[in-house]
Amino acid sequence: MIPLEMKHDPSVGNRFPFRMSSVTIPNNGYLVLPHWHEHLEFIIIVSGRVLVTLDNQSFYASAGDIVYVNSRRIHSVQVTDNDGQTWIKGMIFDRLFVTNLLEGFETRQIYNLFVHTCRNQSLISASHPLWQELNDCIVTADREYAARDIGYEMVIKSCIYRVVTAMLRHYKRHSLPIGTDFNMLRPALEYIEEKFAERLSITEISRVAKMSPSHFSRSFKKMTGLTFTDFLTATRINMAKQMLVAGQHTITEIAEKTGFCNVHYFGKVFKESTGMSPMQFKNDTIRNGLRE
Repeated sequence: MIPLEMKHDPSVGNRFPFRMSSVTIPNNGYLVLPHWHEHLEFIIIVSGRVLVTLDNQSFYASAGDIVYVNSRRIHSVQVTDNDGQTWIKGMIFDRLFVTNLLEGFETRQIYNLFVHTCRNQSLISASHPLWQELNDCIVTADREYAARDIGYEMVIKSCIYRVVTAMLRHYKRHSLPIGTDFNMLRPALEYIEEKFAERLSITEISRVAKMSPSHFSRSFKKMTGLTFTDFLTATRINMAKQMLVAGQHTITEIAEKTGFCNVHYFGKVFKESTGMSPMQFKNDTIRNGLRE
């Protein structure tokens, strides 16, 4: 929750891609200036009342409320009075932190759908069925992150898994587009997951799903919120990030292994997606890893 004016925030470390923040002093009326990032974030209002803006949606949140900020949403938090009593805390973590440890295909795909499509229920008040679990986990993670006692990483990881599991189960029942479309597109999603580094066409993928290209395109966009091309690119970029973090391949090798035609095009697309070059991302990984 570092204030960045309408910029993305890549500041979460990659060895242990998690951090907590605490903000009490506003900057020109903002506790959080407008910015966006790839990460998932939960903001808890400790005291006072604030105005939260997510993309084009604004709403008020008060003490005890939790705000969920999905990946790539422009968000900001403003104070509503000047009594100096407003206090917020943020829990932020890389969504790949969870993706890397999901073993079941269906769980991975539902998680990806959740990240890509879940735009509702951003404000979680005390009456919400998820509030108790989220509040307990955020409080525990905050305490562990501050103390840094032996094994604190494992406790924080367990908190993240509890939060994500609770949200996946809740939103699968209430708002995620899981059902006929998912079952029809499952063969295509499995195929993309296996063959993402190869040259894939909409004709080829629609054939795997046993649909016409036009029907497949409409169904795919409806379910994932992305076109097939954008989804494939996002899959390749996410895999490239994991390989950059692992540090076992050169950037040229990663470009080849993730399906980009050449290293220059890979660098262009990577920067458009993350706001930094692959080398900057790799160096940031090393720098943050040493700092932890």
